[in-house]
Parts: sequence; C-alpha cells; structure tokens
Amino acid sequence: MQVSTKIFNKQAVQTFDDLTAEIQQAQKQIATGKKIQKPSDDPVLAVRSSVVKEQLSQADQHLRNIDLSEVKLSAADSALDQVQNLTTRAYELSLMASTATNAQARQSIAIELEGLLDSIRDLANSTDASGSALFGGYKVDTTPFVVGSDGSTSYVGDRGAHSVKISENLRLQTTIDGAEVFQRVPTENGFGSIFTMLDGMISDLEAGDASDLPIDDLKSAVAHVADQRARIGSEMNKADNQRTVLENRRLLLTEDISSMEDADIAELVTKLQALMMNKDAAQQAFARISQMTLFDLIR
Repeated sequence: MQVSTKIFNKQAVQTFDDLTAEIQQAQKQIATGKKIQKPSDDPVLAVRSSVVKEQLSQADQHLRNIDLSEVKLSAADSALDQVQNLTTRAYELSLMASTATNAQARQSIAIELEGLLDSIRDLANSTDASGSALFGGYKVDTTPFVVGSDGSTSYVGDRGAHSVKISENLRLQTTIDGAEVFQRVPTENGFGSIFTMLDGMISDLEAGDASDLPIDDLKSAVAHVADQRARIGSEMNKADNQRTVLENRRLLLTEDISSMEDADIAELVTKLQALMMNKDAAQQAFARISQMTLFDLIR
C-alpha cells in the first residue's frame, strides 16, 4: 500500500506540473501574442521563421537602397533639367548672334553666354544631400570640373558609375559620369565638350566674329542632355517598378511570418480556461483520494 501511494502521489505531482507548464505556456503566448517563445518550442517552425525573416530583411534593405538612389537620381535629373534649359538658351543665342541684324549685340550676347557657362559648370559640380559629387564618377569627394589657368574647363572625375542592389540579380545605376554628360556631345567631328563650345563662341563673339559659331553642335548638346535625362528616367522607372515588387513581397513575407508566429488569442484563452479547470478538478480529486482510508473503501 505504501508503494502504491508513492506512485500515485508521483503521478499526481507530474500531472500538476504538466498542467502548470501548459498553463504558463498559454499565458506567455497570450501575453506576447506569439506561438513560439523560444526556438526549442518548435525547432522546425523556428528555422522556417528565421529564413523568412532573413528574406524580409533583404527586401527592406533593397527598399532602403531604392529610397536613397531615388534621392540621388532626382537630384541629378533636376541638375540636368537646368543644364538643358541653359544649353537651349545658348543655342538660341548662337542663332541670334549669327544674324547680321544682331551684329551690334554680340558683345552683350557674349556676356550672357559667360553667365550661362558659369551656371552650367556650377550644375556640373552639383552634389547630393551628403555632399557627394553627382557627376564625378567614383570620385565623389572631389569637384569634378575645374577651371585651368587658361580659362578652360577640365574634368578630373572618372568614368565610374555607382549602382546599388535592388534585388538578388538586379542593380540600379545611381549616377552618370560627368565626362559622358558634358564632354561627349556627338558632333560632326566626333565628340565635343559643352564647355569648349561655349568658350569658343564667347571668344569669337568678343572678337566680333560670328562666322563659325557652333550652332549645330549646341543643338546636338541640347538633345544629348535630354538623352542623359532619359537614361536617368529609365533608372527611376526601374526603381518604381522594383519598389512595387518589393512592397508586395514584403507584405507576403510579413503575412507568412505572422501565420507562423502569431498566436490565436481566442483559441488560447479557451485552452487556458480548460487547462485551469482541469487542474482545479485534478487537485480536488487528488485531495479527496489522498484523504481516503482503508475503512472508506470497505464500507
């Protein structure tokens, strides 16, 4: 009888411990709203959740890359928009200066062109919000276009083009090197520099000579700058499309994580109530049985 009582008590204590553990687990799940409190609760589900969280982290990083890139691309496009307007004005002035009726105004036109040249050079040296040169290639910490002792404008950047990952296999170009924009304008004689065109025209007009103004080259420069803006626009469209893809993917991943980790509170409350009732009933039954004697059994 002593052995049986010991076994009965041990089994009862184990039952109470199990019920208490289940109640505490349910209470934690209700308090945190999560099914899994630690990986050992469900190792397989914990691993799956970890993998999906890593995918979500990558999607978030790619979205951050897009955000930063769009700021840089927008700044470059804004600068080139102004360059296009100024170059268009230079082209218009070249047409005006080429006519004999405006011969007396050539000096004034030259003065305006000097202002345009300074403004275009300033825009070519634009920086983003962090102070990095927009058109310097990889040399973001230097001023890409400098004026030499002879007054000519030289490019001291490089031909690099920054890009960032916006998916596992897709990259977004965030810059265009300044040499491509300002020094590789298609002309009849190959490629020319916007600065050289304006410098030459200013010198000619100051000398009263309008016989060889770069009218066609400036017209080509306007179209060339527009082409560079189109390239930027293409990258911005790519960014917009990928943003939509990533935001949809992020939504699905978040829902997947929620389905794996989030607890069903209503179900847990019902389960907790049942566990507490079972524990209470078991305690009452144990108390009654433990108080029984041999005489209770033989009556």
